[in-house]
Amino acid sequence: MERKKDQVYGQLKRSILENLLAPGSRLPTELELAKSLGVGHVTVRSALARLESERLIERIRSKGTFVAEQSRRKTFLLILPDGAENLETPSRYIAAGIDEYAEAKAITIERCPAGLFTAFSAHERDEIRNRLRLSGVIIETGHARINPALVTAVRELGLPAVIPHGLASDAATSGFLILRTDERAAFSDAYRHLAQKGHRRIASLFLCLAGEDSGLLRGFSRTDLLDFLRYHHLDHRKTLIVEIPNEPATIRNTVRRWMLGPNPPTAILCHSDRLAMRVYNVLREMNISIPGQVSVMGYSNYPGSQLLLPPLTTIDTLLKNCARIALDKLLSAEDWFRKDMTPAEVFTPYQLVERESIVAPI
Repeated sequence: MERKKDQVYGQLKRSILENLLAPGSRLPTELELAKSLGVGHVTVRSALARLESERLIERIRSKGTFVAEQSRRKTFLLILPDGAENLETPSRYIAAGIDEYAEAKAITIERCPAGLFTAFSAHERDEIRNRLRLSGVIIETGHARINPALVTAVRELGLPAVIPHGLASDAATSGFLILRTDERAAFSDAYRHLAQKGHRRIASLFLCLAGEDSGLLRGFSRTDLLDFLRYHHLDHRKTLIVEIPNEPATIRNTVRRWMLGPNPPTAILCHSDRLAMRVYNVLREMNISIPGQVSVMGYSNYPGSQLLLPPLTTIDTLLKNCARIALDKLLSAEDWFRKDMTPAEVFTPYQLVERESIVAPI
């Protein structure tokens, strides 16, 4: 059961954040509050102490207790790519994380599809900023290159903006604060994990996606990746590193060519969990067991990867955590936001999730 002091604290906090008690307004005395709320004086004092520690109120000697000027509930605009409801896009999971954390932080989130936002006139966008009293912008790109028209439209707002799960190219093209996974480090850890399990012949299956940075294989140039494999005493034949379009027939032919060749790989490292799921299907058609005959590893910890048979080992990019970091950065925007300065990138944490799809090779 919620204690009375917590109930009083919650009631007063909501009144402040929802602007029912306006910034700068004077609160009733502790005795008056206790009487109006039907609680004891000690209960009110405890609730006010919590509000003061959160800088929602300030006590001025001989004058009283006032709602802090900076206490107004902040509102951030979340711009989502068109089609963000697609299960394969990171946007769905980042948006869920933003909602969850915004509730805990008493932040209001207003949503708008990217296409609609760019379709507004500059005057309309200015009206939206003023009417909603926007404090910042979160731009979820679906891990694709950001549209230049969207960059221009957001810049015109003159507000701090964060991309919570961006690409390496986003900082230079947007000027916004970019949060992103260090994909090169994450895939390096994946290769090392496979090597520690005893794998030396690792096939790497990458997707060529129009929206992502071209010329990079999860942060590696092809030359750098070959050098990395060589340095770690892994098979560095070029035929084991393949970048293909996201087409079922091409995926099937590539996996079959590897597995039916004279020296089949003992492990396949995939661009994403979704791609790993398709690799599972091909291997199942070929009656090749996972992980008995070949181990498989994915990337992103896509929902459902833990339900595969066997459950998929993967790199979790911790998308909900990206959402939390994005909101925290906007809440502390005074530390980094300057209209004449491009903020630095921030690498977000990731985690290797070990499941049952990898064993030592026979």
